[in-house]
Amino acid sequence: MRAMVCTDMKRNNRKMIFDIVRKERCVTRAELSRTTGMSGPSIMTIVNEFIDLGILTASEKEAKSGELGRKPVPMLFNPDALQSVGIEFEGNNLFVGLVNMDGEIRYQTMVKVQPNLGDAFYQSLFSCLDKLEGMMTETEKKNYLGIGFGIPGVVDPKEKRVEFAPYVGIREPADISADLNRVSDRYGKPVLIENDVNAGAAGEYYVRRIREEIQDLLYVSVGAGIGAGIILDGKLRHGRRNLCGEIGYTVDSADQIVERSRSGRLESLLSREALCEKFEEYRQYGLVSPDMVSYMTKLLSPVIANLANALDVDRVVVGGNLAVSAGEALLQSLDRELEHLTLARIKLQGCRTDYTGVVGSALLASNTLMDTIF
Repeated sequence: MRAMVCTDMKRNNRKMIFDIVRKERCVTRAELSRTTGMSGPSIMTIVNEFIDLGILTASEKEAKSGELGRKPVPMLFNPDALQSVGIEFEGNNLFVGLVNMDGEIRYQTMVKVQPNLGDAFYQSLFSCLDKLEGMMTETEKKNYLGIGFGIPGVVDPKEKRVEFAPYVGIREPADISADLNRVSDRYGKPVLIENDVNAGAAGEYYVRRIREEIQDLLYVSVGAGIGAGIILDGKLRHGRRNLCGEIGYTVDSADQIVERSRSGRLESLLSREALCEKFEEYRQYGLVSPDMVSYMTKLLSPVIANLANALDVDRVVVGGNLAVSAGEALLQSLDRELEHLTLARIKLQGCRTDYTGVVGSALLASNTLMDTIF
C-alpha cells in the first residue's frame, strides 16, 4: 500500500510539472521549486527525466537573476516530444492526423469512405495510417504514443463497444474490440475510442487550457448529425450510460417518441441532410443564406441556453462542418439570441482548430497514455 501511494505521488508530481511547463513554455528548476513547493532534488529528478524524454530542452539563453553565482538555466517545453494520431470520422470523410501536445496537426491525410464501420472502412483506415506513417520521421513513427478514434455514436470507451450509431449503420450494441485490436497489432500502438463530439470538446478544451484558465466548456457540434460534449471542472462527462451530450434527441413536447434506432427530433431538423432538403442553395452550391442562419439559430439557441443555464457553464464553443460553413454569421446570430435566453452572460466562440475531432482524439489519447511514461 505504501509503495502504491509513493508511486501515485510521483506520478502526480510529474503531471503537475508537465502542466506547468506546457503552460509556461520556459521555466527554470528554481521557478518550478518555488511554484510547486517541491524540493530541489525532486525537481532535478523530474526535469532530468523530461530532458531524457525530449519534453524539455535547455535554453541557450540564461535566465534573469539578481543573485550572484551560477545563473539558472531556462528549460524550454518541446510540444513535439509527445504525439498521438487522431482519427475523425465525419459523414463520408475520414481524417487522420499526427498531433503534438499543443494541438497542432503535424501531418494529415484524408479519404472518402462509406458511412459504416465495415471491413471496407478499416481497409481505408489502414491506407490512411500507412500514408500518415510514411510522412513521419523514423523517430516520430517509433515514439508516438497511440491512436485516438472519434466515432459518431454512443460509445463505451472502456469496453470498446458502440452502443448505437445510426449514422454509421449501428443500431444495436456492437463490440468492435477485435477490429481495434487489428489496428493496434498492425501499428504496434494502443487504440482508444471516444464519441466524436466528446473528442471535439476535449480538443477545444485542451487547446484553450494551454493559454488560459478554463474549467468548464460546452461544445456543440452541427454537422452530419448534432451533439454536445460537456466538460465540467476539467473532466469530460460521459454519464453512467455514455449518453451525456446526446442533444440530437432533444424533445419539445410529451407526445414525441425517442428511439435509438433512428435519429432524434433535433437531429432530423438540423442535420446536413435535413438542411439540404430545406435549402436549395445549400444543397446545390453549399451556400449558407441568411434564412438558413436564422433557421439554425431558432433551433440551436434554446438548446444551448437550457444547457448553459442548467450546468452554469460560461464558455460555449460551436463547431462541426455546418457551423463552420455558416461562420461568423451564425455565431453572431446565436449570441444575440442567447443574451436574453441565459441567466448569466456566456462567452460564445467558434473552434480554435480546423479539425477538432482529429486534435481532440489525439490529445485524449496522449493525455491518457502519458501514464505509461510517467
